[in-house]
Amino acid sequence: MPGSGGGSELIPIISPYVRHCGHEQRGSWLIESRKLLDYLIVYIASGNGRFEVAGVTTEAGPGDVFWIPPDTPHMMEGYPPSMELAYAHFDVVYQPGKSHWDFSIPGGMLDLAELSALMHEPVCEPRVARLCGRLHSYTNERVGHLLKDVCAEAVRAQPCGALRMSGMMTEMIAEILRGQAGLTSGNSAHIPVLERAANFLHQHCRDPLSIERIARQHGLSPAHFRQLFHKHYGVSPRTYLRQSRIGKACRLMMGSSQTLSEIAIAVGFESVHSFSKAFHAEEGLAPSEYRRAGQAYTRVSGRNTPYSY
Repeated sequence: MPGSGGGSELIPIISPYVRHCGHEQRGSWLIESRKLLDYLIVYIASGNGRFEVAGVTTEAGPGDVFWIPPDTPHMMEGYPPSMELAYAHFDVVYQPGKSHWDFSIPGGMLDLAELSALMHEPVCEPRVARLCGRLHSYTNERVGHLLKDVCAEAVRAQPCGALRMSGMMTEMIAEILRGQAGLTSGNSAHIPVLERAANFLHQHCRDPLSIERIARQHGLSPAHFRQLFHKHYGVSPRTYLRQSRIGKACRLMMGSSQTLSEIAIAVGFESVHSFSKAFHAEEGLAPSEYRRAGQAYTRVSGRNTPYSY
């Protein structure tokens, strides 16, 4: 029965609104201690660094998710040579009268008294209210992919994009709460293996990979691996690999000047033709159209306008 697994009581409470997001490859970087008016979620895909949230310092690495509530002191640092991360500034609960502001809080800013009218109100739901700092669970990989999808949707800047992003953020929060609740007894045995296999597919998506060989490397028969993988991720390993390649291509199209032919080879396709065909099947438009659509969107990452506070 729909909703029988619990969580339906959250449906009227959670209505996310994404204000700013980005998926980036950064060199050595540092944001000094500050507070925010809204929520911040960060997923680290690769690289290492140091995060301090509410006085707790954590060495951060691949697969980590950090949840930073409003009015919470935090600092973030990425170590050289580089870090790949995805992030979103958002409201958990959308409020038409106070959610529409657009500026950034710089490092070092801890006094938000003049902006207190814009501060996100506390979320009374205890499972959400206690989220803070590093969240490490078996759902982190899925949280990371959803966060990257949110950023990709922002780049598209298509009609009803904000609504779709809100839906993905709702799904992301559900995955976080599911991870915090723990594993059910029937699902726990193979979760770490599947997460490692998925991470390998994602990190090596440009290489010619054999699903059968990956299954055996992780101690599973190919048929059993495909069955477990689909149950856990909702797609086959081969589809997951294709989506990882397309996702990497999206980032290169928005963040580099490489030609489509160069991008096709860089993400593991044999030709620009096979890349274009797979891209259209996955995204619903040609790579060239995707690249043009993203050029009009300015709030995905970086900032060229002055702070307005």
